Amino acid sequence: MAVTLSRRGPWPMGTGFDWVGSMRPSRKRSRAADDDQADTRAGPFAPVLGSYRHRLARPLADQFLGADARHRVRLDGTMHQIWRRHGWLRPVFTLLAWADILFPETGWDVPVSLTIEPDGRGDDVWRRTFAFTRERRFNATMAYQGSTVIERLGPRGMLEVPWHLRVTSVDAIQITTGETRLRMGGLRLRFPRWLRFTVGATQRARAHGRMDLDLVVTHPRLGRIFGYSGTFTVRREAFEITRPENPGAISLDRYRPWFYAAAGYNLAWGATAILWPSLFFRLLRMPPPDALAIWQALGMMVFVYAPAYWWLARDPVRHRHLALVALLGKLLGPLGFLWAVATHLLPISFGVIIVANDLVWWPAFLAFVVDAAQLSGGWRALLAGR
Repeated sequence: MAVTLSRRGPWPMGTGFDWVGSMRPSRKRSRAADDDQADTRAGPFAPVLGSYRHRLARPLADQFLGADARHRVRLDGTMHQIWRRHGWLRPVFTLLAWADILFPETGWDVPVSLTIEPDGRGDDVWRRTFAFTRERRFNATMAYQGSTVIERLGPRGMLEVPWHLRVTSVDAIQITTGETRLRMGGLRLRFPRWLRFTVGATQRARAHGRMDLDLVVTHPRLGRIFGYSGTFTVRREAFEITRPENPGAISLDRYRPWFYAAAGYNLAWGATAILWPSLFFRLLRMPPPDALAIWQALGMMVFVYAPAYWWLARDPVRHRHLALVALLGKLLGPLGFLWAVATHLLPISFGVIIVANDLVWWPAFLAFVVDAAQLSGGWRALLAGR
């Protein structure tokens, strides 16, 4: 990773903000550098930017080095312009939005926020929110691997983007990306050239804790295809007293693949029960009930859970209460089946459907609800909708 300081001469002093680590001590140094209460854990950017901690402008030092066990970093501001070229690429960006990587929308003066928190394992979680008419989230995990900062995007961090950072002055950092790879277990798969892209960004500190950002995504054949520019206020703030010391213990992102899978399963199972109601009974070699409409109504109930699971997968923190309703259904279903078997209304072979619809989901759903209760501050708070 290339992290260098500009050799063009002395850094400019008339910047209008407090210069951390100047020859003349400032009373308003970077909180990331001087907070006596700060945790000194080594985050993903510390091996790269740690030696410049006391020289970087406050907004830059806070953003890249300010998150620790007691503090998060928040950036709130406006993207003055978000643009995209080549209209025929819109389906590609729509597909990327499904995976929380990019998005197809464009616009002017779009409110944006970024929250940076440690995950308790030495990495940082960056949660980006773009307030379009349809809110878009663009989340990532930042990790230090080998000698490079890696941004992991998409479901389970399957897309790995290496960052190369260059400190050009006390108030500016340039970021370029290396070769993006697809992470599948221990494998790292390279993309063909026609699928590769690079990202270039410049972040420049301004007065009063503000910062400008310019970002451009470039394709080797198509040129510049996407970008945005905006201004943000950077704040380093303490966690609430009730927040656990290890944020990674209550991260809900790891459950997202389960809810995506549940959405797809309910969509397929419900549609099959509605359109071909006798299919399940033929597979189980059971006579279908006289009133197949009741079975189709059950399929409709399963079907309508699909969007709820989709919302949970998209934002498990915001929609965590939906999991309580889903888990209740998956607990009551097997109880109803046991009663039906005991009263000879259903054969034991029907239990195959109960296993597929309910039992296999219990471990993930139960673990999610327990973590969601901890995140909400207890079971009473979760059940109250908080």
